[in-house]
Amino acid sequence: MAYVALLDADVLHPYISVDLLLRLAERRMFQPAWSEEILAEVRDSLVRRGIDPEKVDHRLDAMREAFPDAMTPGIGRFLSAVPASVDPGDRHVVAAALAVRAEAIVTRNVSDFAPADLFELGIEVQSLDAFLVSQWTLDRAVVLDALREMEEDRTRPPRTEAEILDALATLAPSFEDTARASPGD
Repeated sequence: MAYVALLDADVLHPYISVDLLLRLAERRMFQPAWSEEILAEVRDSLVRRGIDPEKVDHRLDAMREAFPDAMTPGIGRFLSAVPASVDPGDRHVVAAALAVRAEAIVTRNVSDFAPADLFELGIEVQSLDAFLVSQWTLDRAVVLDALREMEEDRTRPPRTEAEILDALATLAPSFEDTARASPGD
């Protein structure tokens, strides 16, 4: 059975993080999960930042198509089980995690999720940084392969693996340090 990680909107928004996360999911490092509410947050955020809505919709449709099992329907019935200590704006995220029986929520806003209370429910709240370091620890060769593929696929503008790590540095500084400190395979 795959490790299920619910991906919050704030890790699906930056292209560099969603690209790496979904490449790791393609390699079966974990099973991604999200909800329509989470994808709507991603869409709203990207459109507010001036990204063409058609391009945003194309990206989200590609995610839905590539990971049809990631969509978590029927989260409404789990809202009452969400601890009151969770930030009101993130209650739907926790409800989705409960609905899909996720082992983790991956977010950049750990404190909004009352990690101790969710841990009691069997859900670990992990920062994007901690999650990526865990993926590295589990199978660094797979993560290196994903980074190399990102380098090969990135043509406009081209980015080297070092530049990809530079771009990840603000989102996942420990991961960036870990990847740079390890000799390549």
